[in-house]
Amino acid sequence: CCCCCCSTHVCCSTVSADFTSASQLLRLKMSELGLSEEHRVCMSGYLRFTRYQRAHHLRSVDACFQDVKDTRLVEETYTAEEVMEMLEALEDVVRAEVETELIHASHTTSLLLAKLFTQAQKWHLTLTVDTSDLENQELLDEIKKFEEQDVQPRPSMELPSPKRRVLAPLTDVDGPMGLLQAEMHRLSSHNEELKVKLEQAEAKARDLEKGKTEMSVNLQAARDEVNTLKNCMATRPTNDDVTELVDEVEKMRLQLAMQQTDTTMDQLSSDLTVSRQTLLQVKAQLQLAEK
Repeated sequence: CCCCCCSTHVCCSTVSADFTSASQLLRLKMSELGLSEEHRVCMSGYLRFTRYQRAHHLRSVDACFQDVKDTRLVEETYTAEEVMEMLEALEDVVRAEVETELIHASHTTSLLLAKLFTQAQKWHLTLTVDTSDLENQELLDEIKKFEEQDVQPRPSMELPSPKRRVLAPLTDVDGPMGLLQAEMHRLSSHNEELKVKLEQAEAKARDLEKGKTEMSVNLQAARDEVNTLKNCMATRPTNDDVTELVDEVEKMRLQLAMQQTDTTMDQLSSDLTVSRQTLLQVKAQLQLAEK
């Protein structure tokens, strides 16, 4: 019994080690492109979809060739003109099929990008696409390896895949996503309020700057007026100057009065002399008359 139990224990340990190795290998494959488990599942689904579409269009191309074989290649020999006609008709059909497949692939990729951008916009994220990487052969080889690994069957000893986690829908308003969206809306509203307050503060700052400029102009005008008054006060005569000026005026007035008096005396003296001469003449005439 002991040997049996020991053997069973060794067997279980070996199976557990194999499971661990397979799990590590799976994680390594998932991390080659830097993808999480959820994104790897999404990418695998998209690659399966593209493989299905590719196989469908290849079957359509095969059907075109088979139709030519069944309907046109019924004779033993054909002329060159008939062969050219069949090839041109087949070329038109195959060209239309390939063009349809390419257009469909382009529209499918564009739709996938639109869905990713729409989902990112709900979280206020901005995604960019570097189209130059679409021709990067190293990255294309990585995608090829990823698809080949995804197509290969998993080892029989691989652990059962864990239950896929379902992400909360973006429209869920009760769970953590709803809370996060509410917080983002609150922050957006707060940001708008801050923008309005900033605009008001800038308007007040402009008004204050304008008032400051006006006050500077008024202050300069006041300073100029004060300087003018100081200059006037500096040139204004003092009491001593006024007294001296009054004395000079009084002296000038006295001198003028004396000059007027001298002039009057001279005039009177002249008049007196004339009167004396006139009197002498009159006396002389009287004396002559008495004789």
